[in-house]
Amino acid sequence: MTNAQPPVPEIGQGNFPRALGDAGSCVLVTMPEPLALLDGALPGGVAGVVFARGTELETLERLARELPSADLVAGFGGGTACDTAKFLAWKWGARLVLAPSIISVDAWLCRSIAVRDQGRVRYIGDVTPERIIVDTDLVRRAPAVLIRAGVADAISICSALGDWLIARDEFGERFDQGVFDSARRIARDLMRHARAIRNVTPDGIAAMVRALRDQVLLCEAWGNARPEEGSEHFLAYCLENITRAHYIHGNLIALNVLTVLRLQRERAVFSVEEMKGFFDAAGLAYRPSHQGIARRDYEQALLTAPDFVRRENLFKGLWWRERVFDDTGPLSAQGVADWLYGLE
Repeated sequence: MTNAQPPVPEIGQGNFPRALGDAGSCVLVTMPEPLALLDGALPGGVAGVVFARGTELETLERLARELPSADLVAGFGGGTACDTAKFLAWKWGARLVLAPSIISVDAWLCRSIAVRDQGRVRYIGDVTPERIIVDTDLVRRAPAVLIRAGVADAISICSALGDWLIARDEFGERFDQGVFDSARRIARDLMRHARAIRNVTPDGIAAMVRALRDQVLLCEAWGNARPEEGSEHFLAYCLENITRAHYIHGNLIALNVLTVLRLQRERAVFSVEEMKGFFDAAGLAYRPSHQGIARRDYEQALLTAPDFVRRENLFKGLWWRERVFDDTGPLSAQGVADWLYGLE
């Protein structure tokens, strides 16, 4: 694996079209929704447009084979568009420019490529963009609910750290206090910008970009996503495996952060009340009703998550405990669901 770090994101107004005009001939990988943000005017230098169709490995392999290769690939959109652009650049040995249209996931910052292989999320490849462009004029045109969801892959630190303590104390996993403290600072710094995130100001966008980049660099230095990914993500994967539905990633992760913090009990590093207050102040649509999550599906995910994480051999933590739930009361599976579905 290369040691190259992602470039510092270039945050500005109207800078994406200018950047593509300066880059030379390229293939633009996007989707209809972000493409519409350009108002039908393709930036200079775009020789062709490729619509991302999903991140299934078979789909990406076919796309790389069937398209004529290019020297420069530009990805503009969300996680699917950016991961598709990364895959093509990796396969073709091409230069890469990435520009998120929404700050909802961290695919545009990660060197690895998230793909789905037989229904499972895998991370493959290693590609570093030469430029990352955050055009606030374009980002702020996305629906606010999607922009605010960009806190997820940094704020998941808040429950992932409790998982790390469980893994250290109950399963003997390696641990680093300096990395732990750095991750906690990233989350705390982001939480100070709740109002700017809610109002989708340039400062709010910049705060999310900083937090996402800092956690990506921290995890890459540590060697894996342990500081920011834990039971909140694994519960999301389990639910998606049950329903086969697609949810706004950040909103589902926020909901699961609350669930996991309750169940971590004395090992929780952040309180449920503090996190719920932040999500409300930042305007996240995290409640089950906002996401169309049926209670029976969420309860099934809660009860099957322990088997799911063992089968998938995911990080040790909450779901690896022999006893996650009480038999009755607020920390039973039914009690947790009662609380979540009473948030309405």
